[in-house]
Amino acid sequence: MNLQRLRYFVAVADELHFGRAAERLSMSQPPLSQQIRMLERELDTTLFDRSTRRVTLTDAGAFLYPEAVRVLAAADGVDRLMDQHRHGQAGTLRVGFVDSAAYEVMPRVLSEYRRRWPRVGYELHSMSSDEQVQALRAGQIDLGIGRAAADARNVEATLVMHEPLLVAAGAAHRLGATPRASLRDLSGEAIIGFDRRVSPSLHAVLAGMLGAEGVTYDPIIEATEYATILGFVAAGEGIAIVPASVQTFRPPELHYAALEDRSASVPLLLLTRTAEPPPLVAQALDVVAKLYAAS
Repeated sequence: MNLQRLRYFVAVADELHFGRAAERLSMSQPPLSQQIRMLERELDTTLFDRSTRRVTLTDAGAFLYPEAVRVLAAADGVDRLMDQHRHGQAGTLRVGFVDSAAYEVMPRVLSEYRRRWPRVGYELHSMSSDEQVQALRAGQIDLGIGRAAADARNVEATLVMHEPLLVAAGAAHRLGATPRASLRDLSGEAIIGFDRRVSPSLHAVLAGMLGAEGVTYDPIIEATEYATILGFVAAGEGIAIVPASVQTFRPPELHYAALEDRSASVPLLLLTRTAEPPPLVAQALDVVAKLYAAS
């Protein structure tokens, strides 16, 4: 079915006059009449009764008219929707994010993105930085919010900030009341950490940081969510080293102390494919850059 011919039909049906319809369509009358005859042949029916004095719809034409209006409105809606998608006004942004970003970064970024582009939808996936890199390469996500990745081929990493690390300890622990500590203070402590199988890059970063201070990083318990890790800490099973944004999570009997070492920080990165980002991703990069410009 030729949509343009449906538009010609609707114009003639509205005007019930070929001359006025042609003027409305900014075309001459003979081509319009020819297009209507072609539509009638295509549908194998007569749509208009024509006389020297007036034009009227046949029963078939009257039946077609509301359906033609509906089809054209739907087609126009698709055109508008695709135009919005091309310009980043609509669509679905698929985001992978490390668990620690869920406490402060993700709510802040998505709130601002939704304010600026309310018609955009989201698919949110909690995954490690290493998993994000794999998902980006496979085309499963559009944007990653991560920490580090050992093998980042074909992935662009944009630094957002260096986030300070804190030590989390139970209230009864010897570090449970101090406001500050050093990495060396953690020597000999039982550590609860993020699962090294899921995030080998983060494990390597922390192991290298502590190793430089003569401290072994070998968690006795490993989990894939900071809520679980901090639950064990609050229960007195050990201490944990966590990004500062996680401290918004404060179960009873949990204390956070700042790590005073200059090396005690981890990067927060935006991960994208190396090709030029599509509008939805470019907008996200702009939102994060503005929100964390001073970080």
